Amino acid sequence: MAANAAETASRVRCCPMRIVTCVTLVLLLCGCASAGTPEPAASADPDARNLKFAACLREQGLDVPDPEPGKGMTLKFGPGSDQQKVQAAMEACREWAPQGIAGGAAPDPSRDATMRDYARCMRDNGVAAFPDPEGGLIRLNGDAAEDPDFTTAEKACASLMRAPR
Repeated sequence: MAANAAETASRVRCCPMRIVTCVTLVLLLCGCASAGTPEPAASADPDARNLKFAACLREQGLDVPDPEPGKGMTLKFGPGSDQQKVQAAMEACREWAPQGIAGGAAPDPSRDATMRDYARCMRDNGVAAFPDPEGGLIRLNGDAAEDPDFTTAEKACASLMRAPR
């Protein structure tokens, strides 16, 4: 976990879900697409799709790093973030959005079970306040996001959220 609480007040992680902009939110956006969902041809690879999504968000004025191949994407928005700007950028970039984000690939029901397993793993690894997914989202409050065991638990559970190759 980063030392700066303002930097970590909100996290958006890439794996399948819808976007909800609130200050303390974790969104897992792995870039995993369901087989029956048409996507832009250039984005068949989840890593390529995430790169396009990050580039588009930067074009919209958000400070977003390129994701690491095979690791999804982490977006951090501090408490002073302009949520309207974030929402507008997400809408403008929906063509490249990972599954479940405002117009991205359709939600995959099999991911719900994966997300529940991830939440259980996080709790089993010391983050007692880690919530179950709700409506395709995992929303973290400050108690879970700032838990001292968060980073260790996240590493222990990361394999559950990796996109299949």
